[in-house]
Amino acid sequence: MSAPTVSLYQFMPYGAPELKEVARKYLVRALGVASAAWLVLFMLSMGTSALLSHRARETSVVVVPYRELAAPPPLTQDAPPPQVAITQPVAPPTVGVAVPVPDAEAPPEQTIASQEEIAQKGDLVVAPPSDDLPQFGEYVYVEELPEAITKVKPDYPDIAREAGVDGVVLVQALVGKDGKVKDVRVVKPIPMLNDAAIAAVKQWVFKPALSNNKPVAVWVAVPVRFSLQ
Repeated sequence: MSAPTVSLYQFMPYGAPELKEVARKYLVRALGVASAAWLVLFMLSMGTSALLSHRARETSVVVVPYRELAAPPPLTQDAPPPQVAITQPVAPPTVGVAVPVPDAEAPPEQTIASQEEIAQKGDLVVAPPSDDLPQFGEYVYVEELPEAITKVKPDYPDIAREAGVDGVVLVQALVGKDGKVKDVRVVKPIPMLNDAAIAAVKQWVFKPALSNNKPVAVWVAVPVRFSLQ
């Protein structure tokens, strides 16, 4: 016959093996339940605090009828009543009184020499009228601008014609009181055409400009056209 087997449970107290097998499971379950309960309590306390903080506070208001109100006491018992400033009447303006002043001394009487006295003193030198020409760009008031009477056609340079250069050369001409051109300045130049335009405009003759019905010198714009056609 085989020897009888001896189980380890025979040497342990009754119920110990079952408890050891479920102890770890119960411990984990207990920790989870405790943590959940603590979290729920914490959230409830925070929510309660938030609700109490936003809760409207009750204030008590005492309504007193107007008839029961008494006059307020004065700030100081011995204070004098406030003084009211009274505006002083403004006196009407007085009429100015003329004050006599001493007579001013008149300048000594001046006499104008007669023609005989002038002839006895000798010949008088009279300065000729000024005939200065205006500078380039200087403004001169005129009532009528110069009008070209004689126009000279410019000579087309051969080098410009061969190069196919054409266009309008704008020059400023100084027209004198006699209607002749005194000076010429190129305002809008074109290479190879400027000299021909200047030479042609210098030969032009104008009706001079008028200011107060008198001829005056003035600068005037003159376009000179060069065309290959």
